Amino acid sequence: MRKILFGILCCLCIILVIGVWSYFNRPSFLYPALPFSHPDKSSVVAKLKQADDEMLIPLITTDSDTRFYWIGAKSAQSGEAKSLKNLLQTDGWSFVEQEGAGYFFEKDKQRIVITAHMWSSDFVLYKVPVEVPADIFQ
Repeated sequence: MRKILFGILCCLCIILVIGVWSYFNRPSFLYPALPFSHPDKSSVVAKLKQADDEMLIPLITTDSDTRFYWIGAKSAQSGEAKSLKNLLQTDGWSFVEQEGAGYFFEKDKQRIVITAHMWSSDFVLYKVPVEVPADIFQ
């Protein structure tokens, strides 16, 4: 009887250790689907995990057919949104307002919307129009 109880207790401990490890080091296949096809989830997760807090990372460049590109950041209590606003202000864009997940900016009578997508509890993805040069996020 003691051997069975000991075996069950060992199995429960192993399951607990695996559960705690996977909670803090979530493998990329446990993240939701990306809103774009390339690059894959594992490379996006690796890039974003290595980034500093509030740092915006370019994830996908524009194609000739696309009017948008994607950047990502660690979710840090809207600190990444402040970084986004600061970077755009250095490029001459002025922040107008935020409505839901949309950040509205203006420059030379041109108005753009950058949309935030909460990809997971860890990361935020931003859909940026091509009017904003991608090199400001590098």
